[in-house]
Amino acid sequence: MEKIQQLKERFDAFMNGVDFNRVPNALYDPIAYTVLQKGKRLRPMLCLLACDMFGGEFHEAKYPALALETAHNFTLIHDDIMDQAPLRRGKETVYKKWNTNQAILSGDAALVMAYDFATRTHRPVEVVSLLNQVLLEICEGQQYDMDFETQTEVTIPEYLEMIRLKTAVLLATSLQIGAVVANADEEDQKFLYDFGLALGMAFQLQDDILDCYSDVAVFGKVTGGDIVENKKTMMYLKALELASPEQRSRLSGLFSGAIVLNPQRKIDEVIALYDELCVKEAVESQMTDYFHQAKVCLDAVKLPDDRKVHLRHYADLLSGRDK
Repeated sequence: MEKIQQLKERFDAFMNGVDFNRVPNALYDPIAYTVLQKGKRLRPMLCLLACDMFGGEFHEAKYPALALETAHNFTLIHDDIMDQAPLRRGKETVYKKWNTNQAILSGDAALVMAYDFATRTHRPVEVVSLLNQVLLEICEGQQYDMDFETQTEVTIPEYLEMIRLKTAVLLATSLQIGAVVANADEEDQKFLYDFGLALGMAFQLQDDILDCYSDVAVFGKVTGGDIVENKKTMMYLKALELASPEQRSRLSGLFSGAIVLNPQRKIDEVIALYDELCVKEAVESQMTDYFHQAKVCLDAVKLPDDRKVHLRHYADLLSGRDK
């Protein structure tokens, strides 16, 4: 735990020393506002921990880690415009605080800065290539997510592919980039990538569950938000799979708008259906399978267990499985 905290503090100090205060202010202020907000720094931390695991030095991974954080925030700036989201991390989103045109332009500039950061390493070609690949995959995932909003039917395999692209691949690539700059061999890079992929899938399923069953005070989420927004999450799709024809008709009607209830009544009825069908337990089982896959992939990395302990502990912290 001490090692993880030290890396986090060291990276935060590094980020605070990076000059985001450029001119014109209107272009760069939204980038600093987004990138420098306090957070878990999940993607950079995975990169730094992977680098450390293979014996790499902090200075070799700090700029690639910053590239990942900046690129991630670029996607959030543009996602918030598409979703018309008023808040992000409890603060106004960029397009709300400034305006849509400013958010588009600042997001574009953030992406260019991310690529600049990605080149500041002794393995620039590999890092930039991986960043190219993952950002294109994220765009593909976002498009699938947008398509699902108007699709009458979404299958579970389609949903899993969407979350793989939209969420899991960036975690996996963050780990792989850390391994690359530490000069890990390609087989271990692949094991670590697959570890991150399985972890990302598990985290997204965990989020789907928490939307329905979380403690608002702990997780900071309004319970049932996905239900109100008619999002076709794993909870909904698994319920359709397990439901009787009558239950399926009712659930489909609630999510299509054919049956109109006030938001709280809709949440209560949908969650009651989920409880009746044991959907939470079914999705938890799938989530556990992904966590197990992640463990197998990390175990396969050709390093002594004591080299893997910090990354393993960090993954447990994020999942809440260290309790």
